[in-house]
Amino acid sequence: MAAPLERLRRALTLIPLLQKRQGMRVTEIARYLGVPPREVTEEIRDLVMMCGVPPYFPHNYINFYLEGDRAFVRFAEHFRRPVRLTLPEALSLTLALRTLEGGGSGAGTAFTPAIEGLRKKIQEVLVPEEARTLREAERRIAAPRGPGAAAARRLQALRDAMARKRRVKIDYFSGHRSAMTERVIEPWGVVENGGDWYCVAWDSVRRTGVPFRVDRVRTVTVLEEAYEVPEAFDAARYRSPEFFRPRGGEATVRIRFGPEVARFIREQSDPRELEELPDGGVVRKLRSSSIEFVVQQVLRHAPHAEVLAPPEARAAVEETCAALLATWGKGRRKPAKAGR
Repeated sequence: MAAPLERLRRALTLIPLLQKRQGMRVTEIARYLGVPPREVTEEIRDLVMMCGVPPYFPHNYINFYLEGDRAFVRFAEHFRRPVRLTLPEALSLTLALRTLEGGGSGAGTAFTPAIEGLRKKIQEVLVPEEARTLREAERRIAAPRGPGAAAARRLQALRDAMARKRRVKIDYFSGHRSAMTERVIEPWGVVENGGDWYCVAWDSVRRTGVPFRVDRVRTVTVLEEAYEVPEAFDAARYRSPEFFRPRGGEATVRIRFGPEVARFIREQSDPRELEELPDGGVVRKLRSSSIEFVVQQVLRHAPHAEVLAPPEARAAVEETCAALLATWGKGRRKPAKAGR
């Protein structure tokens, strides 16, 4: 059984995929997602009772169903009504799409056309003046993104190989050896840690599953050699801190989260990273080389998060908040506290 976040990503992939390709075979979907056909069937059966709104009558659900080995989706009646977005809602959706670009889902290729299509639709539902304001806001707000352009292309190539279950030959810079190495890997999944992206794969050199940092992969060559992902593989296991040794250059980051969001932080974090506070909040201590990642963590839980250290991370949050305030006409006052 996949982790809840991975199942959510699959659900968000299945909806636009089946909308465009009604009657797609389960085996085709499985290859697209890089999972066994059995998991696709189970996913569709589970989704039948997940995607609905009150009062939960039959016509309030997005309906997934199977006819033989073919899958279909039928949208609920409220989807027939024209979408109306406020400008803040449109900005929130647009910035959220940025975080999906180069994201870590095994679904990979399914997100690329979906992101572009959604971005275009968001622009189309706004009146011209609001659409211009949205474009201006996009230029002025530095939202966290996935890997850089070159790393994102290599990440996409690895995800494509993973979806087809094909081995890959890579040229990889080993930080431990400070040298380029060539090896053949079998990609199992993609995870993010501290703002860096990793491909978890079986390694022909170490003869075991290890995380490869994507920005250290120089070339990707897909081979016509098939493999199978181990049944016991769980991407969540590779997000644990013990799999990621400090590389040098990381900053120790401390973020205080209020009691309003502390429960979610406890669920998402390793207990060894957390310090409990008397008011029910927590302080999370982590190491990261990405200031953008820190800003993302704080803004995701605003106004109940505050950077305690380092100073440059606090300054980055303040600058982002100032850009937001300036864009939406709230004045140019400097936030009293970073992330608050």
